[in-house]
Amino acid sequence: MPDNALPPLVGGATTLPESLVDLAQIEQAPAHGFYLQYETSGLTLRHTAAGPNDAGLCIDLLDGSVERRAAGGRKSPLAKAIGLRRHPDSSVLDTTCGLGRDSATLAALGCAVTSLERHPVLFALLQDALERARNTNTPPAWLAYWRTNIHADAIRWLERKVMAPAFDVIYIDPMFESARRKARPQKALAWLGELVGGDTDVAELLLRARERAGRQVVVKQHARSAPLARADRTVQGKAIRFDIYLARDPS
Repeated sequence: MPDNALPPLVGGATTLPESLVDLAQIEQAPAHGFYLQYETSGLTLRHTAAGPNDAGLCIDLLDGSVERRAAGGRKSPLAKAIGLRRHPDSSVLDTTCGLGRDSATLAALGCAVTSLERHPVLFALLQDALERARNTNTPPAWLAYWRTNIHADAIRWLERKVMAPAFDVIYIDPMFESARRKARPQKALAWLGELVGGDTDVAELLLRARERAGRQVVVKQHARSAPLARADRTVQGKAIRFDIYLARDPS
């Protein structure tokens, strides 16, 4: 991941997520680049090049999208890749949580989810969304299955973490520098690509994950992209593919 400087935070805030305690706070939006802002909807990532009607990026876990993605149940490609038909109570480590969509979906499908995110801005946006979801009058039932969200580099975390028992499945959804499809990506994803860059060390992450997974590692890919390594099996969706790698003894 590139060593990009953190964007400033516009306006004061009484408390900040741990990942943003060293964030510079300014009174007005900067002239160029990204900035964060606390708004009524929650912590929001904005870009000065966006138009006046642009809503920025604020993660909302209560808009019904989690339930819609989980509506396919165990027949969805994601559920098949995780193996939920045979293992409905799987524990999953999401090593590249990003916007939290897949972690939330897996929690809604009944998986015990632990998520990791190394970029402090992405972690802070998601942590803010999780806290807002927990503090609502009626938190969604699936939120109880999302055990914890951790600000950490997955490779380093896997190297030092003693996992007993191991997670059944380790999940990887890498972000690449190049666009996955010919069409322009959604604006939010385009901004994130500019801010975060690509996961250039994903091959190393796969190696570490296979040594630590209890059952398998699942890697989400574009349907036409080359696999990171020879997969043991695949689950094909319309636009994406899940490559499945069986766990192996690190010795």
